Amino acid sequence: MNLKKIIMRYGTIIALVLIFAACSIGVQGFFDSNNLINILTQIALLMIIAQGFTMVHIVGEMDLSFANLASLSAVIVAGLLIKGMNPFLAILICLLGGALFGLINGILVTRLGIPSLITTLAMGIIATGLIYMYTKGVSFYSGMPKSFLYLGRGRIGPVPVLVLIMLAVLAVCHIFINKTVAGSHLQATGGNPSAARLAGINTRFYKVLGFILCSLAGAFTGILLTSRLGAANPEGAGGFLMESFAIVLLGQTVSSMGRPSPFGTFIGALIIGIVNNGLTLLGAEYFMQDIVKGLIIILAVVISSVQTKRMKA
Repeated sequence: MNLKKIIMRYGTIIALVLIFAACSIGVQGFFDSNNLINILTQIALLMIIAQGFTMVHIVGEMDLSFANLASLSAVIVAGLLIKGMNPFLAILICLLGGALFGLINGILVTRLGIPSLITTLAMGIIATGLIYMYTKGVSFYSGMPKSFLYLGRGRIGPVPVLVLIMLAVLAVCHIFINKTVAGSHLQATGGNPSAARLAGINTRFYKVLGFILCSLAGAFTGILLTSRLGAANPEGAGGFLMESFAIVLLGQTVSSMGRPSPFGTFIGALIIGIVNNGLTLLGAEYFMQDIVKGLIIILAVVISSVQTKRMKA
């Protein structure tokens, strides 16, 4: 394998190693163990919600509603807990609501033939309306049980529970996509729908499943966000949309086929997290992080496009 092929196949992972090495050498305090754990904590929620977007992207669809749903889930779980509901029941209600939200997205796309971009944009707007109907524009603070806050703030030894949850989600998603029949059918549905149908795969079902998994991840992330902050506001998860796009697109370049994957999304999250952390420690202005992330997205799309052209050639 020549150098060009190595760079094309492993370029994103090589970039991660080089960025990590550069920050370790050039940024004071970066390689401190507390800071490394801090990076993992900072990317945890983003990585979890982006795993959901990865699932719907694997089946060849788009979802613009998951961040709005995360905000909706965040305020609903906060409201239920403040009213004294059992934390387990409050979490279950939000997760079931998320699954229902994804089911509606999937039915509208697969049964009515509405493009997923339009469907999820509209559903995202509906979710925002529901947020303000529920909260009246007011943020929720205090009154949440310690057992619930432990999910976002607790530690097992030196490791935050949130990081362990993130790693568990990554492991489950990776095994599901790569080691199960349902996972292979999801990939077949997104890779070549016509061939998948000829092979007897119910592509409609798996597209709906992709939307459900995406919405579940959004709802779960909203729950964890409230647990992390101990509060919820109407637009608390809004920033996850574009950042999820960034790390999933970046993660696609990890695969030689240019396809989304749970592991690739994790690599993308690490790159974004390390860059953000390094810039923060260097004292860079906050807007520099947005500029750098935008440039990373452009680079990721270019690399993915090149990979796709080479695959077709």
